[in-house]
Amino acid sequence: MGLVTWTAVFTLESLQDTSQEAAASLNGLIGADLQKNAKPILNAAGWNFGDAWPESHGWHSGATVDDEGKTIVATFVTSPELDEAEPDGRAVNNRWRIVVGLDVGMFPKTKARRSDLLRTLARDAEAACQALGARDIDWEYGGPETTGVAKAL
Repeated sequence: MGLVTWTAVFTLESLQDTSQEAAASLNGLIGADLQKNAKPILNAAGWNFGDAWPESHGWHSGATVDDEGKTIVATFVTSPELDEAEPDGRAVNNRWRIVVGLDVGMFPKTKARRSDLLRTLARDAEAACQALGARDIDWEYGGPETTGVAKAL
């Protein structure tokens, strides 16, 4: 398996998990509101992300993708950048993190094709966050070429 994940951080002030979502989070990692708001934008771009659930690394959702007859899963994870939440369900300093990822495979042709798919997912996730009002997006690891910080797979 060749699981590759890319991570971006940004400022977004309009998000606030409910008290129920914050209570359901693991390790205090909120992010349900970001998932709920980004999902329709990502799905309109052709992804089919399901409902998110709390994981130890944040709120996680998956979308099945057909890659030449093989089903793979693209992942989208949301959490506060500082791994902490304010008592009202907001991220500290309104700073958020997203992680996108998928198994790019091991063979060169598969890896090239799926790497393009991962770039598309990253661009679409960035666009979804921008549509919600995100600013100062910085791809810490990987990310679409449009940000100038894409890493080779």
